[in-house]
Amino acid sequence: MNPVGVVLTHTREGFSFVTKHSFASGEFVYYRLGGDRVLARVRHTEPLRDYPVEFLLDPEVDAGDVAVFYGLDASDYQFYRAHARVVGYFDRIVNEFINPRVMPLSGTRIERVDDTILSDVNRVSASEVGSAHIGTILGTKTDAVLSVREMVSQHLSIIAATGAGKSYTVGVIVEELISAKNMASVLIFDPHGEYGVLSDIQNDHSFWEEEYRPRVRIVKPEQIKIRVGDLTPGDFISIMDEGNMSEKMKTLFMRAYESLKKDEKRLTRSFTKNELRETIEGLSDGTNEPSIAGLLWRYDRMVREKIFDDYRSIPLREYFQPGLLTIMDVSGIGEWKQQWIATILLRQLFDAREGTDNERYSEERRPERYLPHPVFVILEEAHRFAPQTGDAKSRQILKKILSEGRKFGIGVCMVSQRPSKLDADALSQCMTQVTMRIINPSDQKQIGESIESVSRDLLDELSALARGQAITSGVAINTPIIVEIRERRTTQIRGTSKDAPRVWREQMQDERSETIETRPSYELDVGV
Repeated sequence: MNPVGVVLTHTREGFSFVTKHSFASGEFVYYRLGGDRVLARVRHTEPLRDYPVEFLLDPEVDAGDVAVFYGLDASDYQFYRAHARVVGYFDRIVNEFINPRVMPLSGTRIERVDDTILSDVNRVSASEVGSAHIGTILGTKTDAVLSVREMVSQHLSIIAATGAGKSYTVGVIVEELISAKNMASVLIFDPHGEYGVLSDIQNDHSFWEEEYRPRVRIVKPEQIKIRVGDLTPGDFISIMDEGNMSEKMKTLFMRAYESLKKDEKRLTRSFTKNELRETIEGLSDGTNEPSIAGLLWRYDRMVREKIFDDYRSIPLREYFQPGLLTIMDVSGIGEWKQQWIATILLRQLFDAREGTDNERYSEERRPERYLPHPVFVILEEAHRFAPQTGDAKSRQILKKILSEGRKFGIGVCMVSQRPSKLDADALSQCMTQVTMRIINPSDQKQIGESIESVSRDLLDELSALARGQAITSGVAINTPIIVEIRERRTTQIRGTSKDAPRVWREQMQDERSETIETRPSYELDVGV
């Protein structure tokens, strides 16, 4: 036994105990109930007794010395009242914590947890297949481990304010996914080009095991193309229409598009930009020339964008393979184009996995759409692709995958620093959450409304979390915990803040060196 306190009283929300230890919010203790050890989480602590105000009036004199002078025991003022919430005892049959619905009586001993008890918060151990070791539980040396199966199948959110360690944490999770324990098929949609440093993984021997070596593929912006034949009529109209496209133009375009799709000669391949243009021109009947001209002007302006191509598209089979991390660098591409790339990628991915599972696609039939394994997509700046307000064409397909993707083995990780700008329904579909420091009140409110598994007392800790600490909750772990994120094994992500004073000084020193090296020398001509 390792007693650290005694229960004072309890309420419907929890219990309080007297202790000499200053517990941090989120730390765990336990008490015994029959043969069970009931885990409880500390919510906050406060002094049990305060010194009389008169003892504190002179800061030069120690309050404890004053207490002794008056015949009081100074140690009486060194106790805390700690408030805790019951988590429950771990039932190995159902493999989860069971709340006993009985609060401990006054006088019950409270004990400090050890690794044996605390390891029950993890669904899996750090060394087994399907595990992701992301750090240690706050205040302990106990591993914090997520179940990859639950995390991938039921989606993940990583939420943090700028500078809290969001990108670093993504890197830690990617290291775990791509390790030999998991050999995952992962794609990072990277709007800022900050994850390229993860290419170090494929050359790091610590990731190698027997015949397994992870691979990393970086797709540069100029390599990304959208095939025009992969766009729907609604896609075309949405891109072309800036609010002044007439209903007649839309009707004419729909007619041209559908006529191409019905042409049996073209069923073996997608139509080209010129073929669609010629079909639009062919709709001219002598009375609709102004509408045709306006439609062609809009169409030509659209297809001049280099991102649209006749034949090249997003090669799913090349981007998604077990043991392969694909980093899709979309930095330098306009935000609306990023949204369209995400839309086409997610739409084709859903179609490929659904069609493969339902045996519409096979290696013999439609091999480019045959995708026989689960996949995981990490979406940075997720609020761009599923915003709470405003229009984003990617929102509809993203929400469809979040709600239906589990059936077909498509997992999504939504990463954002502004949850208040992220669609609430989309966020609530992420059943595992890694939430780091959040200061903005509206962001905190959104998290509280969208994440059911986190109690109010843990949400109150969001603004106090240190860099690299995270509240981890949801189906990939047995109970919410505060985690100290482990050190990365690979190079630091470039998303970290710049050390401006250091860069300024280095720049000035470089400029001074160049000035000295290039300064012309002159001989002093002294007349005699």
